[in-house]
Amino acid sequence: MDNAIGEHFQPSLKELSELEQLTKAYGKFSRDAAGLGHVLGGGLVFLSAYLLGRHVHFGILGRLLLGAAPFAWIFGKEGLRENYYQFSGKVKPPRSLRKDVTLAALTGITALFSLTAAGFVVYGLWQHFSLGLGLSSLIYIALLLPMPVLVWRYLRSPYEFVVGIFLLMLSAVLLSGAPLETSGRTSVMYLLIVPAEIVALVMVLVGIVEHTEFLKLRREMSRSKVAA
Repeated sequence: MDNAIGEHFQPSLKELSELEQLTKAYGKFSRDAAGLGHVLGGGLVFLSAYLLGRHVHFGILGRLLLGAAPFAWIFGKEGLRENYYQFSGKVKPPRSLRKDVTLAALTGITALFSLTAAGFVVYGLWQHFSLGLGLSSLIYIALLLPMPVLVWRYLRSPYEFVVGIFLLMLSAVLLSGAPLETSGRTSVMYLLIVPAEIVALVMVLVGIVEHTEFLKLRREMSRSKVAA
């Protein structure tokens, strides 16, 4: 943590223990905790579910804005992590085998789903080809296939995974121009609405708790810096 502790600081054993705890708590925000990033993701799920439940007709602008939502969320939460929650330099926590295995499993599930869904779309296009349907299918597949990479790189927890998959599925449907009525492309998305809302509620609450902990942590780090 750059400049958090003065170079002439000579801590006692108690102060060393407290500093270790501060560093550990601070390091969580480099990978695991997202604070307001979780609140943003949960809010986007509630907004999307509300609009879908009201059967709102989306024009081109509406599809573009809501279709960009998951990418705006990922960009926003990673920006908060880098520029706000890691305000005193990046501190990475130790790797966790359990978390790495969980993330690898979620990535594998996403890859299997993406390839299967893309296969069904290609098969449907083969049976009923048209220029408009071909372009729509191409955009849909192009948005589906990067999902495993996004999961591995940015959706590190199970609740981020559920929320992210729902938002990315919705984005693929909206940006490809596919109809929102329940069909082959949208059935999985509609099945995910209720689980995504439940998980989003948990994620919002977790995000609020994490942000509150961060504010307390920042005050404690400021006091440590002054003491040094």
